[in-house]
Amino acid sequence: MAKTTRAAIGWSANPDALMAGQAAARMAYRHVGQHAEARLVIVFGSSRFDQAMLLQGVRDTFGDSVPLVGGSTAGELTPEGPKHHSCVVMAVASEELLVGVGVSTQVEANARRAGYEAAQEAVRALPSKSRSGMILFGDGLLTGYHEVLWGIQEVLGTSALVTGGLMGDDLRFTQTYQYAQERVISRGIVGLLLGGNCAIGVGVEHGFEPISKPRRVTRAHANILHELDGRPAAAFYEEYFGEALAETMREAGLTRELIAYPLGMQMDSSGRFLLRSVRGFGPDGSLRCTGEIPEGARVQLMIGSKSSAVEAAVLAARQAVQSLRAVHFAVVFDSAVRQRLLGHEAEEELLQIRQVIGPSVPLIGCYTYGEQAPLGHPYPYGRSSVQTGACLVIAVGLS
Repeated sequence: MAKTTRAAIGWSANPDALMAGQAAARMAYRHVGQHAEARLVIVFGSSRFDQAMLLQGVRDTFGDSVPLVGGSTAGELTPEGPKHHSCVVMAVASEELLVGVGVSTQVEANARRAGYEAAQEAVRALPSKSRSGMILFGDGLLTGYHEVLWGIQEVLGTSALVTGGLMGDDLRFTQTYQYAQERVISRGIVGLLLGGNCAIGVGVEHGFEPISKPRRVTRAHANILHELDGRPAAAFYEEYFGEALAETMREAGLTRELIAYPLGMQMDSSGRFLLRSVRGFGPDGSLRCTGEIPEGARVQLMIGSKSSAVEAAVLAARQAVQSLRAVHFAVVFDSAVRQRLLGHEAEEELLQIRQVIGPSVPLIGCYTYGEQAPLGHPYPYGRSSVQTGACLVIAVGLS
């Protein structure tokens, strides 16, 4: 008998967490669970839900033995387009797919150790050497993911594919959640290790362009940018937007006011930029960013347009599928920066991604606070890094 692979999506906007989880899971189960046992369940849900009840609703359908991963979001990508305050579930049934799940809550204490622990746990569940890569579900309010990557690669090897998204909380920036089996954690990481006869394609692009002259980072610590060219970093925004607007940003929060204007770090002579969104001003004129900015880096103010953002998403989707013979399901981590930039055009972006990967291919996704991915073609997997403002498309094919 020929081996088959089935993947299906369910979603619900029921405001009751338990009922939303049950409805989304049942919808997915009707299309996949009646034909074969699910090997993997991925769940994305609004942070406004009671998270434990949401997962209980999903597990009421699929049981406790099926590997389950996911997290809270800044918006969900469903079969009916981008949504808010909803739950979306993907179930995958395939004899070709092998899965291992690892968890750590030690990112703040020792990020490298956290990556090592999560990878070790996932490997114990998937001892086979036929491992295709790991998808991370991290806390979008933490930094240090370059060290998490080092810890993972100590276990999987430096050439291992590590990709994924940093979970959100509906742009409240207070607490995000990560899911692993029946567990709901915060300030941690969940690693999904995929293996078997499984091929993974990854594409990531952002489409933002610089609008300022380069400035050198003269003082920074982790994700706090203190000085540019020897001046308080906040003065950079005052220079381009004026003192009055800068004062408004201090009072209202830069994240909501100017989320479409991230900082870009030029990576090399190719002109590629790694984006860092700014979350707020410090009283000393510093800027609090979404990821590490090293001293000595050169940064520029970036801007994106709706058309360039959609074009970047199409390019990311093409990169993801170009090396695969077939795509059985896809996961999209799309930056919350892009969501606010695109507005109503976010639906067009998702439609264009679907056209590239295949309109009938099951796709699940969410809006994130960071995207962990290789820096882009032609960089190898070992150059993986956290970005913001990017569209990350992960396509999975099963033989």
